[in-house]
Amino acid sequence: MGRFLIALMLFVFAVPASAQQRVQGLDRVPIVVKDIRRARLDFAALGFTVKSDRPHDADVESSYIKFPDGSALELVSPISSADSLSSRYVDWLRDGDGPISLGLYRPGSTNAPPPGVFFGDRQRSPTDMLEDFQHDNAAVGLSGIWLAGSPSEPKLANLPGAKVVNGTFCMPFGFGSKSVQFQEGEILMLPESAQVVSGRPIVAVTVKVQSLAITYGYLDGRGKKYRQVTGCGRQSLWVEGRGLWLEFIER
Repeated sequence: MGRFLIALMLFVFAVPASAQQRVQGLDRVPIVVKDIRRARLDFAALGFTVKSDRPHDADVESSYIKFPDGSALELVSPISSADSLSSRYVDWLRDGDGPISLGLYRPGSTNAPPPGVFFGDRQRSPTDMLEDFQHDNAAVGLSGIWLAGSPSEPKLANLPGAKVVNGTFCMPFGFGSKSVQFQEGEILMLPESAQVVSGRPIVAVTVKVQSLAITYGYLDGRGKKYRQVTGCGRQSLWVEGRGLWLEFIER
């Protein structure tokens, strides 16, 4: 099983040299939380498998929600404020939990990303097991990020591999009319008024699922509250928590 999983990873993540400078899609979204143990339980209660990781260093603790395509949600929590990174997390938590940056999958890039963005390679861990990528809510990957009033909007639209698409879309907290689409994901642009917390442009993450019926069944079976939005070409359900919204959509 171990050799098969490694071979599968090499096949999935092999990227032609001609595509290495283009943004392919989404990498991960770090969500800063004050109580990482409570956050793990909250996401597990929504049907996610949460994998705990060894600390980056003595000052930061992290856990991951990983998907088969290599995208992920990362829960990070400062243990102290002894360095610049952990100090930034401590400062961020003054306004509560929430996503702090957006990772885009741009293999092999050495270019500087726009503010609030980083380029990642969807790195795997040698400790990953097949069950780490299996989720009871049928989740299989990240497919969208919702940004409200982001100062990086013009630069994101000009990234290699980006395609700007105009068209109305809606969600529980407002309407948008422009998205930046990549081969494996999209960034949906909203007005600043849609921010969950003032000054934080990342307001939601879209999680694609194999079957929305399974997602409904899991949440209903555990009495979890969610909202539905119909129209605007999207049939999905929404859950609020940890300073952002989670959208589940079948794709």
